[in-house]
Formats: sequence, structure tokens, C-alpha cells
Amino acid sequence: MKYIAHRGFSSKAPENSIPAFQLAALSEAHFGIECDVHQTKDGEFVVFHDDNLKRMTRKDVLISNLTYDELKKIHLKTGKNIKKYEDLEIPTLKAFLDICSNANKAAVVEIKKLNDITQIIPLLSLMEAYAGLDVMFISFDLNYLKFIRAISNAPLQLLVSTISEDIIYDSRANQFDLSLDKKLINKTLIKRLKKEGFKIAVWTVDDQRQADNYKKIGVDYITSDRL
Repeated sequence: MKYIAHRGFSSKAPENSIPAFQLAALSEAHFGIECDVHQTKDGEFVVFHDDNLKRMTRKDVLISNLTYDELKKIHLKTGKNIKKYEDLEIPTLKAFLDICSNANKAAVVEIKKLNDITQIIPLLSLMEAYAGLDVMFISFDLNYLKFIRAISNAPLQLLVSTISEDIIYDSRANQFDLSLDKKLINKTLIKRLKKEGFKIAVWTVDDQRQADNYKKIGVDYITSDRL
């Protein structure tokens, strides 16, 4: 079972920040580092979880309404150990990929919101600049993943907080693996999905005993803030 640092090492530094990614990059325990991707008004791919900046910056504004130059002027104001890290900017996706590439960590890229679905094409083009970097795309948005699958063989995971036969069918038909809310996990479900050929990720797991149990039943990836 492989461990993925959720939004970087977000139990030690503000989520989706350069320090959180750097700390995860130094961790021998982590196979990969996860981030969340949005797009600015002028098309820059940036790393932040929410559509709105308010929770982390106290600025009540949508990322999609800002140019990248405007976004750069807004700094993170909250997050784990924020007092240790002054003047943190919202990172670009490129800065995240540089860290993953230099540390030989898989880049787990959650696509949150793009200006339109065709922006998948420049997103994939950006990845092509990182020869040898393992990249996995994940998303709750089925259409983003379907678009990628139509033009790429990249590893894909559909994020789900509920499970149904339709979800399993769509994932099988489009060759997605599944990333499941830990509330869904039981031995019977994992056994069935593994039998059908899926790789299974679980989010967000911060208890080691729980993670060990998931390993025993065949889970492939654990996304965690602290493990």
C-alpha cells in the first residue's frame, strides 16, 4: 500500500502550500503528493482547494475571477503552523510539479475547476515537460476524466463519496480506478472491486490502525494529512 500526502504534508504546514509540498517531498514514507488545481481568469493553473479564497486568505473572491497577477498579491493567512511561514503565495501547478519531479514523488493532481473542459489539453501539455514524472489525475468530475481518457493513457481515479452500479460501470468502461471516501470502505466492497480489476485509493485516513486494516483488505493507496 502506498501513502499519498494530502495537499502536501498538511498536518505540518498550510495545505497546498510550497512548505507543505517540500515537507512531503522529504518524507521517505510518501509515494506521492496530492494537490488541487484551479485556473485563473487568464488561464494559469494554480494550486488551491476551494473555488473561493476566503477560508485560507480571508479574501472573499473566486479564483476564476482573478488574473494570475492579481492572485499573486494575495497571501495565505490560515493553515497549520501558519505563523512559521510568512507571505505564502498560492502556488502554481508548475511549482508543485517541480517539487515532485526533483524529489521523485508521484504527482497526484486533483482537477477541481477549469475555465472550460478544453483546458485539459494545455494541462496535459504542461505535464509533458516533466519526462519521467509519474502523474495521476483524480477528480470528482466525471467529464474531466472522460476527456483525459479520450486522449491519454494517464492513470485516472474517480473520487467518490457514494458508490453505485452506475459509478462502477462508468469507471470500468473508461478505465478509471476509484478513490473512495473512507466511510464507504468495507471488506466485501473492496473484494468485489479488486476482483473486477480496480486499484483502490481511500481518503482521508489519519489513523495508523485504520490504515493497517485497509492494507490487509487490499487497498492500494492511502491519502493522509499526517501518516
